[in-house]
This record gives sequence, structure tokens and C-alpha cells, in this order.
Amino acid sequence: MQLETFEKKPLGGADLKVIMKTLMSEGQKGADELLEKQLKEIKPIGVKLPSDHVVLMLGGSNGILRAVTLQLLFGEKIPVYGVHYDRANLQIGYNHVESIKKEAAKQNIDSRWWNIDATDPKAIEEVVNTIKEKYSVVHLINGIAAGATKRYEEHGTIKVKDIDLSYHPVYQYPDFSKIDNFKKFGMVDVAVANEGDIERTNKFMGTSTTLWVEPLAKAGLIKKDVSIVAFADYDFEKDDPVYGMGPLAGAKILQRKSMSDAKNNFGVKAVRLCYPAMDTTAIGAIPGGLLMLAMTSVVLNEKGKFKNLHTLAEETMEIFKPDFNKEELRTDDDFQKMLPEFHARVDALKVEDFPKAFESLTKVSMP
Repeated sequence: MQLETFEKKPLGGADLKVIMKTLMSEGQKGADELLEKQLKEIKPIGVKLPSDHVVLMLGGSNGILRAVTLQLLFGEKIPVYGVHYDRANLQIGYNHVESIKKEAAKQNIDSRWWNIDATDPKAIEEVVNTIKEKYSVVHLINGIAAGATKRYEEHGTIKVKDIDLSYHPVYQYPDFSKIDNFKKFGMVDVAVANEGDIERTNKFMGTSTTLWVEPLAKAGLIKKDVSIVAFADYDFEKDDPVYGMGPLAGAKILQRKSMSDAKNNFGVKAVRLCYPAMDTTAIGAIPGGLLMLAMTSVVLNEKGKFKNLHTLAEETMEIFKPDFNKEELRTDDDFQKMLPEFHARVDALKVEDFPKAFESLTKVSMP
């Protein structure tokens, strides 16, 4: 039976006016309540940094870097500064940052945030100047997610298997908690990227680390053999029809080069943070991404190997330990090992099996 083609829409097709109304009425309250709940789960890993060190996040208002930020601030009591770009009453990241700032002030932990374009030279200068007033060493983690989920022209358009899923109305992540949220299994179209798509993706996800490392080093905030420069990476399969054949892959390659340049030019500890597919807002924008997340999570959960954002954030603390000297942190080993089984299950998945094949995820703490 041929699968039906459906349109993949942002945030599961939620109406923009409804999103804005929901965030205006429930966004800040929801963000505050979620942080309060998560604070009860956060335990210190035992990471210590000198008092003149600060961690600078590019991103961090949502997704995996928000989880890492929470662990650093409220688990390890390490100061975190952040640069994010969220529109109030449209993106929950804005409310998450407000919650983080309030809680950090309450606990007397230094945390400052700028809601600005992280590639704007004037913005970079402002942040760097502010940091050097108080700190001597910066550790930089880049998690900017702003790329074109399309293919290069030489590969042409394609259809890929995916699922349609409702998103949480406040937190804006794919919501696996109810079987009724699973709406459709079928095919989605993948478009071809234009020059503007490629340029934008390369700018935000490819070369943004270099934009920050150089002025930080010039200001004396990058210390040889001390400063960590890391970015949130996804070690995609080379034959992935979307991630491996379009601007996302090109940007990752550029980002990896920028890490190598930072290490060679300034002596930083450059680290790729290799994460598995995660339940974040960004995953839903990638054609095939929700199916990848759902099916890999099913398999990993069956094997007792599934990791949610909280667990991944705890494991990320490894890079701050004095004896860590690797160029990558692999939190995705189990994920990579089970990819053949993922492909076998997707190949065997039939419309009549949907959504029952994913029912186990309703009992898993996904985000």
C-alpha cells in the first residue's frame, strides 16, 4: 500500500494566533512551573570551576542546552551567561529564560542573558565587554539551531517517511504523552535549498563559533589549555536523505572545521557534543525527524538505554572535569549502535501498525 503524502507544518500545524494567545496567557506560568518541577530532579555531579570562570551558551533557552544550563546553574552552581533569539509570545524559550533568571537571582548565582542575534558583531562586542568586567576565563558552548531542512540542488527533491504529531501547546516540543497525539504516518516532501537557505544555515550553524572565539580570545577570555569550546552536534548518517545531503550537513562540516581552527589557533579544548535524536522543538522541523526520534526512542527504551534531556545534560558535565581530554563526548553510543534496527523497523512499519507501534512512548519521560 502506497503511503499518503502529508504536509509537514511547524509545531505540528498549530495555529499562529493560538500559539500567541496560549503563550500570553500561560507561557510564563508554565515555564515557572516546569522549572520548579525540574529543580527537584537536578542533583550535583561534582563539577567545580574557579570563581573567575563563566560558561557562555549560544542558545540555551530550550532543548538540550537549556537542560545543560540548568545542570550547570542549579546542580553545579556555576555561572552561566546566554545569548538566545526568541520572540516573546511566540517562542517558549523567552519564558524559559525569564524563569532561569529569576531562579538564579533567588539562589544568588550569576546568570545574564541577551535576546539578540548571536551573529551580530555589535551584539558579540557587547557581551564580550560585559563578561570581561567580571570574569577571566570563558567556556563556550554553541547550540544554535537555525538551519534549512532541505537538500542541495544536485540531490533534487525527495519524499521521506515521517509521522505527524501534536506538540505541547505551551512547551512546544513534540508531545508523545498521549496516543491521540499521533496523527498520521506517511510521506513528506523535502524541498531543494536556495542560495539564501545555504548562506543562512552556514552563518548560524556553520561559522558562528568562530565569530565568538576570535573576539573572546582578543579580549583575553580564551585561555590556552583551559578554555573549553564545544558545540552540540548530531553525528548524522552519511546517506541520510535530508541531514546528510543538504545545508545541515554542510553547516556541521563547517562547524567541525571551526572547532579545529579554535584548537589550532588558540589552544582551546575543542569538544564535539555528540547527542542522539532528542525530543526538542528543532527535531520536528526536519523531514523524517519525528519518525527517527519516535522509533529510536521505542527501541532504546525496550533495551533500557533511552536517555532524556535531563540524563544527557548530566552526562555533558563530563567535559568540565579536569581529566577530560577528548575531542568528542559521545552520549549517543547506544543510539548509533541501534540504527540498523531502527531502519529495519521503519521499513516494516505499516499504516495499520500506526500509532500502536509507538504506544510505549506515552509512558516515557521524553523531553
